[in-house]
Amino acid sequence: MGRGELERDISDRELIRALKALADPTRFRMIQEIAEAGELSCGEVASRFDVSQPTISHHLKVLMDAGLLVQRTEGKHHYTSVDCDLLASLVAVLPARLGTSAPRKRRSA
Repeated sequence: MGRGELERDISDRELIRALKALADPTRFRMIQEIAEAGELSCGEVASRFDVSQPTISHHLKVLMDAGLLVQRTEGKHHYTSVDCDLLASLVAVLPARLGTSAPRKRRSA
């Protein structure tokens, strides 16, 4: 699969929403935990964090609304996983959106 096939058309608004969601340290760690596990139930996510269930639900909602997570339901349980295709697209489009095509070398002082 070529690089262009991974990229999806992401608006600036979608990009900013995803970056804002990832800017929170707890949400960033949630993405890491869920990605590492492949898929977690909401209870499994909650067990990995020392915050209240309503706070967990809020963070998961922000990540879902940003499109970073996908959820499936099996019976009474909700299982959450990371949308890896969206993350790959974000990484692919970010340099172009910031006006850079390749990392620049830092100048020494």
